[in-house]
Amino acid sequence: MSQPIHEKSLIIIKPDAVQRNLIGEIVGRFEKKGLKIVGLKMMSVEAATLEEHYAHINDKPFFPGI
Repeated sequence: MSQPIHEKSLIIIKPDAVQRNLIGEIVGRFEKKGLKIVGLKMMSVEAATLEEHYAHINDKPFFPGI
């Protein structure tokens, strides 16, 4: 019998959603879809880290706004 496939995803909630108190709503939507939340971490990320993370879209016209 084959093993079930387990995938992990990184979800980043932008500061404006945090300021608007939407964290619970966002997490709730994932749970309603049947996804299991295995960890949460609140942190501030430096600009250099974000630029590296989003390197694949940094040439898009919408990038400066995110």
